[in-house]
Amino acid sequence: MSYSHTKHSRTFFSILATVCLVASSAFARPTEVNSIKAVVNGEPITAVMLDQAMRTQVQIWLMGNKGMVSRSEAEKEIREMEERALDDLIDRMLILSEFKRLGGKIKDHHIDQSVDQFVKERFGGDKDKFVAELKKSGMTIAQFREIQEDQIAISALRGQHAGDEVIPNTPWEKRKKYNEIKQDFASEGKPKLRMMSIPKQTASSSLDQQKALLDDIRGQLRSGSDFGSLAKKYSADSFASKGGYVGVLDRNTLNEGLTRAAYSIPSGQMSPPLDDGPFWRILKVDGRVGQSVPSFDELEDEVDKRLTVEKKQKNLETWLKKLRRDANVRIFEE
Repeated sequence: MSYSHTKHSRTFFSILATVCLVASSAFARPTEVNSIKAVVNGEPITAVMLDQAMRTQVQIWLMGNKGMVSRSEAEKEIREMEERALDDLIDRMLILSEFKRLGGKIKDHHIDQSVDQFVKERFGGDKDKFVAELKKSGMTIAQFREIQEDQIAISALRGQHAGDEVIPNTPWEKRKKYNEIKQDFASEGKPKLRMMSIPKQTASSSLDQQKALLDDIRGQLRSGSDFGSLAKKYSADSFASKGGYVGVLDRNTLNEGLTRAAYSIPSGQMSPPLDDGPFWRILKVDGRVGQSVPSFDELEDEVDKRLTVEKKQKNLETWLKKLRRDANVRIFEE
């Protein structure tokens, strides 16, 4: 390693705080018993330690993403990171341990650059705003610098073992990946839509009876019954006589909610029953008109990038598995 800076002694908590973990929806669950979650090379990870690390990382993540993501996006990100929290923590502890074993050091100016980059990207270079947000989180600048120091070390080793050079992607690999991802880049096109409208109540049927009818229709559809035939029999709208066929759907044919749903359904698929005022609507997209898929030549650069990233990720996973295999790691199940 070519890094040179003597690292200050630090507590186990400051190392944990570098880990990309998140808390539960309330940031941290009450911990009645400080149980041991895992032991890594003789060092325990307790529930309190894990909880503290999760709280710190959430504060940093929220500070870095404030105003950039919706609440639902933030909640999704937090849930996903929480699911892999302990595994991520163990991997990162092992990486830091390996970095130390190899004699790796981080120079002060690298930490300065990392902090400055964070302030530039997240706060437009306004250090006063950064310090104010840091203060709200209850974190000191010294603690934040330690977190950045560890992240630099982790990124350095991960990058090294992901491999700067990977085996070039073959034409066969690129064609295969192109076929896998090409629909992700297809233009929207207009859906050829069928619709079935089931009234929630009629003069002769109660809400419960209509719910039972809806369940029966769904069962028939799942069993392979023809959508058009069922629409002719049960649907109560002007499209019923045509087997529910609405036509090639423009953006202004149906209301906004149904239109949005129709455009999101893959070809050949159906929607679940949609609540639309006095009706339940079931939509089916027979196909799409005007949809175009980029050619292989147009997507070749993107395909090549994705394959390279996948190969680097595979290299990294192989290295991480070796770290775990060579270490003494014990996880205690709930």
